[in-house]
Amino acid sequence: MNNFVGENISNLRHQRDITQEELAEYLNISFQTISKWERGENLPDIHRVVALANYFDVSTDELLGIDKQRSAMFANDFFPEVNRLIREEEYGEAIEKLRSAKKVYSNNIGINSSLAMALALRDEPLDGEEAAGLCRQVLGEVQDEKVRTSTRTVMFIISKNTMEKQEALLQAKRLTHVWDCREMITAELYDGSERKAYIERLIRLVVTMLYQKTQQGKMSDKELLKTTFVGPQDVPQDNDTTLKMLEAIKGFLLG
Repeated sequence: MNNFVGENISNLRHQRDITQEELAEYLNISFQTISKWERGENLPDIHRVVALANYFDVSTDELLGIDKQRSAMFANDFFPEVNRLIREEEYGEAIEKLRSAKKVYSNNIGINSSLAMALALRDEPLDGEEAAGLCRQVLGEVQDEKVRTSTRTVMFIISKNTMEKQEALLQAKRLTHVWDCREMITAELYDGSERKAYIERLIRLVVTMLYQKTQQGKMSDKELLKTTFVGPQDVPQDNDTTLKMLEAIKGFLLG
């Protein structure tokens, strides 16, 4: 994680033509401390951050470089990179990346929900407990229904093995059903060729999901979590493969 505090102190000091000694005298510290801040060797404590912000007449966010931090963090496709790591089952690396982001954005919903997912997928001792805590935090704050739905699903998957079957079935029925999901609703926002192309993609997606359900056996919790996070993999883009999947589904129906 980049440290912009020292850079900002130096820039503000030079803009106002203030020496390190003058700033140090105002803060009642040595000029060597100022020098270490500006070289990035050390950081001011919270009280000095407030004093510096008052001295330079800027917000603490500006002094800390929050906008720069955000730009640096998300400029390189942060979330797509996390998704890639999870698809490739590099859970430890994904968790480390998310933890670093959380240090700066402790209440960021996307970071917290993604970290809960990665922890649940890794499934090491105490991961489940931490993931559940993150889920509870996200569900208490988030307004985005997609994130709420995904987080509720994660919470269910990591908790279902502690429930009686009837209780688990009851909780599962409280999850979003297929006919009011975003894919079904979004189809009605298109017309003509756009609608046809969208529905074609949707059919391939649904056929793949049904094929996997009917042909590949019961999914593990880890497979369920991964599908919730990144969606079904290997969705065919050609008609021949899709039709073969449909034939397999037909065989399943006819028994």
